[in-house]
Amino acid sequence: MFRNRYSVSLAVIISVLALASCGPKGEKAAYTVSGPNVFRYAMQSRPTSLDPATVEDGDTIDMLMQVFEGLVQWSESNEIVPNIAERWDISEDGTVYTFHLKPNVLFHKPFERKLTAEDFVYSITRALSPSTKSATAMNYLNDIVGAKDVADGNAKVLKGVRAVDAATLEITIDRRKPYFLGKLTYPTAYAVCREAIEKNSGRFDEKSMIGTGPFALAQYKPGYSVLLAANPAYHGGKPTLDGLERPILPDSNTRQTRFESGGTDITDIQRADLSRIQADPTLGPQLREFPRANIWYLALNQQAFAPFKDRRVRQAFAHAIDKDAVIKLALKGTATRANGIIPPGVPGHNPAFKGLAYDPVRARKLLAEAGFPGGKGFPKLTISFRQGYKYIEDSVVAIRSDLKRNLGIECDIQQIEWAQFLKQRTDGTLPCYHLRWAADYLDPQNFLSLMLRTGSPENTIGYSNPEFDRICDAADVEPDPAKRLKLYAQAERIAVDDAPWVPIHHLRDVELHKPYVKGLRDSLMGHLPHITTAVSGRK
Repeated sequence: MFRNRYSVSLAVIISVLALASCGPKGEKAAYTVSGPNVFRYAMQSRPTSLDPATVEDGDTIDMLMQVFEGLVQWSESNEIVPNIAERWDISEDGTVYTFHLKPNVLFHKPFERKLTAEDFVYSITRALSPSTKSATAMNYLNDIVGAKDVADGNAKVLKGVRAVDAATLEITIDRRKPYFLGKLTYPTAYAVCREAIEKNSGRFDEKSMIGTGPFALAQYKPGYSVLLAANPAYHGGKPTLDGLERPILPDSNTRQTRFESGGTDITDIQRADLSRIQADPTLGPQLREFPRANIWYLALNQQAFAPFKDRRVRQAFAHAIDKDAVIKLALKGTATRANGIIPPGVPGHNPAFKGLAYDPVRARKLLAEAGFPGGKGFPKLTISFRQGYKYIEDSVVAIRSDLKRNLGIECDIQQIEWAQFLKQRTDGTLPCYHLRWAADYLDPQNFLSLMLRTGSPENTIGYSNPEFDRICDAADVEPDPAKRLKLYAQAERIAVDDAPWVPIHHLRDVELHKPYVKGLRDSLMGHLPHITTAVSGRK
């Protein structure tokens, strides 16, 4: 099963150097990868967007955050720290943020000019502009004064963002929002290069993929691979790596085979393979687990499936699913049962909260009260999930089995290609689906107000409870941290009891790392940009 590591590495280096000789669509590349210290790990789906203003999924964000940057970023201690902004001030009323920019931040070749505050004015305004067609901009930039006017096409100038001078940016928000800095870590607030976009006739593709980050695009082969080269002029110092090689491998078995044959340096694993890997004398010591701030849930879409409008039906689903069995059988113990919505590690998580417990008797009673005794007369339901992950499929199969056994409900299941899945979710057309929400920032607002408040762009399942909305609105602006978390706890209890989602589990990332991978930085949000990562020990 293992090939000679020497021959594999030599082949990879030769292919990387050959690929790096040309850039986007055959043009001569501004950057090439010119050394053996290349970190290789697969993208689990093709990039859904190369534009930070429109990206929605974590796998693509992991790639883009190597190229683009914002004012602030996450640290290994899960704190917001300076990035392009070296420091900031906040007004006494909490509405005006003044960012003081680093003096030595340059855009990538071929532009290589100094970034200024005007670049953030342009980038944030562009993200909100209707012509950009971002499904996420108003989730993360909506607190800025004038954001809605720009997003609705009623203004071209964003009132709440201005360049005081070349090195000073001022952002004004509508009210005190204790979580606002966290929103600026999301790609919608990353700096993009205006000249590159305008030279490309306003299109954002590989030709306009010019940022300020530690790596720059060397080559993009749509559907096959992304190659990034170290930026020697990076303001934080040239990265240890020579480059990042990202083959696009949607199939999980292919990713596993590629790693075991020496073709990649880290990989996710299939939970079904965990016992084999743990017993393998070579692979076992290479296993790594990482806690993540996420919630996997079953969404019950009231807009697309009429029975879910009845709270008793939704509660019946929640009581019918044996979460512990899903974790044991499908995930091999690599998750924690989710009784609530807020994950461990996020302020407000309450490990004592019990939620709606597994109770098949109560589940059947509720379903009968709703007019479907023993599942009779219940319309045909399809549970959808993301393509390419066996452990997700195994989880959905277990959930389907519980619904059949405990409620008498027959469900079909379908896996959908990732980009199409995201589109259908955004459109609100999927009646029921199993999905993860991973934190964009470590605040309960990101899991409650953002996801389930009436009218939120992320709430595409038709959930609405005025009391939940009222409490979230109060919590979102409450300056006292203790009072704020108490309010969110009340809102969480309402949402769990209403069951627009069935919270299933909080999943840990399980990966295989070759022993020569060093300096990988991590946080609850995921792996951080690979500034200090090294694979120079690979032979």
